Amino acid sequence: MPITLRSRMKRRLSDSEGVQDQKRKKIGLTAIKTEPKQPLTALPLNIPVVSTATDMERLQPAIKKLEMSKSAITKLEKSQPAITKLEKSQKEEDLSSEDDDDPDFEEELDFETRRQRNIQDNADIFSRLGFHEAKVELKISSKTYKPKPASKRMKIPKPALAPSRRSQRLQRIDPEGQPLPALPVVEPVVYEHARKPPGPINMVDTLFTGNPVEDHENLLMSLDNVTVSLDRENNSPLTRFVKDLHKLRLDGDRVSKVVPDRIFSLSVHPSENQTLVIAGDKWGKLGFWDVVHEKSDSDGIVVYHPHSRPINEIRVSPYNHLQVVSSSYDGTSRCCDLQKAVFDEIYATCEDDDNLLKNFDFLSADTIVYSQQDGTVAVVDKRSPGTQAEHVYALHPKSLRTVSVHPIKSHLIVTSSTDCTAKLWDLRNLKAGGKSNKWLDSIGHSKNVYSAYFSPVSGKYILTTSLDGTLNIVECSESGGLGKRKVIRHNNHVGRWLTPFRAAWHPAREDVFVVGSMERPRQIQVFDCEGKVLRNLTDLDYLGSVCSLNAFHPTRNILVGGNSSGRVHVFMQQVSA
Repeated sequence: MPITLRSRMKRRLSDSEGVQDQKRKKIGLTAIKTEPKQPLTALPLNIPVVSTATDMERLQPAIKKLEMSKSAITKLEKSQPAITKLEKSQKEEDLSSEDDDDPDFEEELDFETRRQRNIQDNADIFSRLGFHEAKVELKISSKTYKPKPASKRMKIPKPALAPSRRSQRLQRIDPEGQPLPALPVVEPVVYEHARKPPGPINMVDTLFTGNPVEDHENLLMSLDNVTVSLDRENNSPLTRFVKDLHKLRLDGDRVSKVVPDRIFSLSVHPSENQTLVIAGDKWGKLGFWDVVHEKSDSDGIVVYHPHSRPINEIRVSPYNHLQVVSSSYDGTSRCCDLQKAVFDEIYATCEDDDNLLKNFDFLSADTIVYSQQDGTVAVVDKRSPGTQAEHVYALHPKSLRTVSVHPIKSHLIVTSSTDCTAKLWDLRNLKAGGKSNKWLDSIGHSKNVYSAYFSPVSGKYILTTSLDGTLNIVECSESGGLGKRKVIRHNNHVGRWLTPFRAAWHPAREDVFVVGSMERPRQIQVFDCEGKVLRNLTDLDYLGSVCSLNAFHPTRNILVGGNSSGRVHVFMQQVSA
């Protein structure tokens, strides 16, 4: 920043004041330096310049004090034997030279004398004019000002607010001022998705709304005299089977809504003297339909509610025909014991993991293997306490769809997954604890694989259903190797609102399987293992929807199909009168 004239003057004055202070110290404070413990009175610096005789007389007392101080300094110097003569002479020379030879010092003293004289003259003038007396009188006569207290403001009352306007519709008043009738109380729809309580549940306690207890008791009584054939293999020639297949018919009495919502699983009881169809729906309902029931006042349908999410697999135990095992997306699997009338809990995943169960298959009478959403399979022994799995094996990086056990070599399993593959595994070589496992062989697809099942008698074939629009029949050796592959073009694009197709083997034959169809008129298709259509089951009057899931009776000429509205269609051979 530029240095202004005022700043230069301030700097010059400060420099002159510093020089003046140094000179004062050299003149009047020499004694203090020689004896610091006994401070001496400093010499007066403002010595006025003598100009007249009156001023001389006025300065006589100051001159005497100055001479006395000089004599005191001289005595003090004589009392200091430690000071050498050289130091004394040098001090005297410095004092004399600075006082006599410095013209700036003399000019400084002259300026100070004139300033003091001007101050005194001004004070004399003010005294003669009476300024001091007037100042005192003014102070006495003046009165202290006291401000007036502020006046309080008047509070203006606010006008009363008018009542807020409300519409007559909200007040439930008609235009004429009459009250409207009260609205009906509508209970909110509550969708129950939480798991059912753990442990066994009585079947009566799970009866769905509208099912009387009498129907439940009649169902259990009808199963007391059920007979099941032990020999389930159908060795009849294929031509004879096709001839019997053309005898199947559908009528109005064989179509009924078994469960309230979309069917996710379907099964036929292997009874020889009773036609019992079992279906599981989207929200955990399990329906039993006695198709040929005796009582005319009942439809033969009893619905239970053992799960809270879709029941995606139902199977009658091949070792006990009074036990129906189900698995659900709620992560639990239950066994419906029709003899004890309870739903026993077999297996349950951790509820926080939300690990869905996809399907299962029997390894033995007491051991079941489950496919899970996290790409693992769980081996569960019903005899062990609790509901935990004995072993859990990580097989696929994505969700599983199905798992199937070889009918003869139970250590071989085949799995289908959303990673577009179906893979063959040996349970004896699998490692638990999340470790990676190596498959024996793989069946590749370009899209998700909905299902993969061994043929039920010898396990010679593996049947797969894929979203890529194909059905595949692959030969499987006893050692677990895959051979020839037959690809059948089939429309499997069911959309969002229909249950995906899962082609299923005839439970007693190696050369026949059934699958739903998107063709019109609506139909159910039966194929042989060479990909040839054996029969398209249709009915223009009673079949007007897509039957996504279908199942054969193992020993009788019966075929059932279930659609996405909970309706079941039963094709049976007509009995002649």
